[in-house]
Formats: sequence, C-alpha cells, structure tokens
Amino acid sequence: MKFEDLSLSEEIKKSLKEINYITMTPIQEKTFDKIIQGRNIVAASNTGTGKTLAFLVPLIEKIDIDVNSTQILILVPTRELAIQIGNEIKKLIKYKNNIDYVSIVGGKEIKEQVALLRKNKKIVVGTPGRILKLLRKKILNLNMLKSLVLDEADEMLFMGFEKDIDEINKYVDKNVQKLMFSATIMQNIKELSKKMLYNPLIIECIQNNSIISNNLKQIAIEIKEKMKKECTLRILKKQKYNNSIIFCNTKKKTLEVSKFLKENGIRLEILNSDIMQSQREKIFKKLKDGRLETIVVTDLLSRGIDIDNLDLVINYDIPIDVNYYIHRVGRTARNGRSGVSYIFYIGKQLEKLKEIENFTKTKFKYEDIPILENKHSENVKFISINDDGFYLVKLNVGKNDNIKAKDIIGALCALVGISSSKVGKIQVEDSITYVEIPPEYISDVIAKFENGKIKGKDVSIIYEKK
Repeated sequence: MKFEDLSLSEEIKKSLKEINYITMTPIQEKTFDKIIQGRNIVAASNTGTGKTLAFLVPLIEKIDIDVNSTQILILVPTRELAIQIGNEIKKLIKYKNNIDYVSIVGGKEIKEQVALLRKNKKIVVGTPGRILKLLRKKILNLNMLKSLVLDEADEMLFMGFEKDIDEINKYVDKNVQKLMFSATIMQNIKELSKKMLYNPLIIECIQNNSIISNNLKQIAIEIKEKMKKECTLRILKKQKYNNSIIFCNTKKKTLEVSKFLKENGIRLEILNSDIMQSQREKIFKKLKDGRLETIVVTDLLSRGIDIDNLDLVINYDIPIDVNYYIHRVGRTARNGRSGVSYIFYIGKQLEKLKEIENFTKTKFKYEDIPILENKHSENVKFISINDDGFYLVKLNVGKNDNIKAKDIIGALCALVGISSSKVGKIQVEDSITYVEIPPEYISDVIAKFENGKIKGKDVSIIYEKK
C-alpha cells in the first residue's frame, strides 16, 4: 500500500513525498488504522523497517490544532534516538504550521527546554529521566495528552528505566492511548504491557522469521585478542565503504582501537560517555559529510545512530547482551539497502555466537582474517618454495629455546592472523624451526617477524643467500 492511498492530510502527503516515503512497510500497514482508531498496541518489527514512521504519521494526524497543550509524549532510551525522532517529526510537520515539537534530553541546558515547553509544544520526545524530572517539577503538563509512545521499549527496560516509566505512567490518564514499539516482544515487554496497557493489540511483523534484515551479510571471524586491531584495519582498507561504525564494549577499548587506527591513516572519531552531546552531533555530521571513514563507539549509542548509506558495522567485542547485537547491526541494511557486519570472537566465545544465531534465527558466515594485497617484501626472494607451493620459512629459535610447534602456531595466529589449518608442516629442531607458510601470507609473516617475539624470545627469519 502507498501513503498517497491513505486518508491523510495534504500537508502530510506532501511531506512524505518530499522525503521519498512512498510505499508503506508491513509494520506501517498493520498498525496505521489501529492507531487512528485509538487502540493500545504492542508492536515488534525488524530494526530498520520503519517503526518510527508507523506511529508518527497517524499520531500527527490525530493532533487537535486548537488545543495548545502536549498531546503526544514519546519516550526513548537515548538522547541520540530522541534527536533522531525529532528530526523525523520536523520533516513530517513541515507544512503543518500549527504543530510543533520539542526534544527533551539530558546533556542539554534544562532552562532552554523549560522555555520551549512553556510554549505548549504539541509533541514531546524525551528520555525517561529528564521527562520525569520535568513532571515532578510540574513544568511538563500531561492533562491533555492523547497518546503515550514507548519506542525501543525493550531497550529502555534493559537499561533500567522501568521504575521511571512506571512513575511517568502515574501522570498519564488511564484512558490515554498507549503504544509500545520494539524489535522483539520478550517476557519483560509482556509484563510491562500488562501493567500499562488495557486490552492491547499485539502486532508482530518479523520478516522471514528473523529480527535481522535479510539484506545484511553477517561475517564471524575467529581471532586472537592481539590481532583484533590489525583485522579491523584490514577490513577498512580492503574495501571502500560509504560509512562504518566500530562497536566496543568499553570506553577504554574505544581509545585503544582509535589510537591504532589513526596511527595507520584511518580518519575517525570516538563516541563514548566522555563526549558531550554538542560534540556528538558535530561528529555525526562529519561522518555523514564524508569527512570521516568511521567512528568508534560504545553500546551507549547503538540505538541513536541514524546515518544514511551506513554499510559496515564491526563488532570489535561480542556485545554483553544479544539485544545489543540486534541494535548494533540494525544501524545498517535499513530500508531495503544492503550492509555488512563483522563480529570477532575468540575460540571459547563460539557459544555466544550460537546464542546470537538462535535468538535472531540467522546464520553467520565464518571466514578467515582478511588478507591485504601487499607487495611482497624484497626478502621474499631469499626464502625457498617447496613442491607444494609453500614458502619454507626458517626461524632462529628451536627446542633449545623451549619452543614447540604449538608456540609457532600461536604466534602466527596472534601476529599475522593465519589459522592453524592454513599453516603447513612445522619442524622444530635444536636451534632453528622450519615453517611452511602459504604464499598469500608471506609478506605479513616477514613484516611481523622483523622484530617478533615468541615466549619472550626475540625471533627473526634466517634468509638464504642467493
């Protein structure tokens, strides 16, 4: 169904056409009439399928322009998402002169937000903490509220906002329409809906029985912790991506990864809890404008990132919760576009990947660490090639140094990224070791073993004179 076929105001139709929203997505089709009718709804749909537009369009149409009070309150888990939804509202109400909105979030000057609220904004978008603060101070008045929306409801619960939401709900009349939207309907969502919503309509619109977009290619790479930074660099350099995001679990890790990538020529910025809101917005603009290749972020921002043509997500660390994974990769492959996500895992973390696969009903494509197409070092000509096409590398360590074959394998995996299955025969003698190296890895091996170490021993390649 197309938006132009709906009974919408000409102003909204003009806005939708201008921002190229033509055909409705399934979640939009299934919820539109029900929202117009005033039904309470719990809705779930894949990330990037237009859930925000699904509630914004019908709710804006229901606004009474003669009532100068807040009529729609939208609660979201993060400041970034509040700003993102505010931008969507701004586009939709462009030709509706009697409707305005305000985004109420922490990190912004509260006096400015209070001044805007006193102008009786008809739509208020905000995070639970700041909204509750304004309700307690009797600055935000919900006496004329028509609809309360909990967007990304599952994430708000995961982030510990349930008590705030419960208290906010006490300021809302029981007859107010209440809508809950999320990527999944888990048990905690069901329990919250029982407390807040009377006789809700449950709408699940999960495409292909998976909450991950079909247009997303998910790649998993087994790796040693020390090799992660190098692997990230190779992914970024191997192929040109429009925009990309690297997710780390901690602020400390964002600093480490960023330092390494910058030293290797990658244009990037960091986004973590230390970065002020005003600076975050500038960083997003730099990425959108093509002045950055990537941003390195924590999960704090997995919900609030809205960047056109974002086609690569790197999960540097496995997220602590599967829902975080969903919202990380949900930043790409949106609205019919394709995207790629990588996730790094250490051997013992394979069970976590299987958990993600089972929960999302998708499968990872398991690949090796990518190889950069580097020119061979001049020293390659001083290394012999055996009958099987392997380079026969001679190392200056052996049994006398307490070196075993497994130590060589570990070093190759950690420093170069070669999986054990790719390495040929290893012969450890008293003072030297012979290792068969596939030709595609020889440049990396030479580079990494110029000043390498194995078990604390200095390791170098012994070259043949020719």
